[in-house]
Amino acid sequence: MIRRIATMFAFVLTLVACGGDNSPVTGVATSGEDLFKRTVLGENAGCVTCHSLKEGVVLVGPPLAIIGADAGDRQAGVAAADYLRMSIVDPDNFVLDGFDPGRMPPDWAEQLSEADIEALVEYLLTLGAE
Repeated sequence: MIRRIATMFAFVLTLVACGGDNSPVTGVATSGEDLFKRTVLGENAGCVTCHSLKEGVVLVGPPLAIIGADAGDRQAGVAAADYLRMSIVDPDNFVLDGFDPGRMPPDWAEQLSEADIEALVEYLLTLGAE
């Protein structure tokens, strides 16, 4: 009886671990999601500290709930992935109305590896994606 209960418990845990949130985040984007959710990233406050993932909820910087869906439309002639990458490594390049330049750390290219930046971009592209 105990063995049967233990087996059922293990099965339920496996099901929970394998799914449930229907997130479009896979592959490299999974690493980006992990990086985004850190409260400290390198020597700076992490992304989640200043950027909300809820539409309309402003912390310090703009909310990013649907950034993946609209990044390609924010700057004429700039692809979504390029817009996101530039926004990370040179944050004052694109400052949205209502937000002040100089608030986001300018040293992400030194604090993060190229792979980390790419993972963040890939994750951000999933936000708001259908």
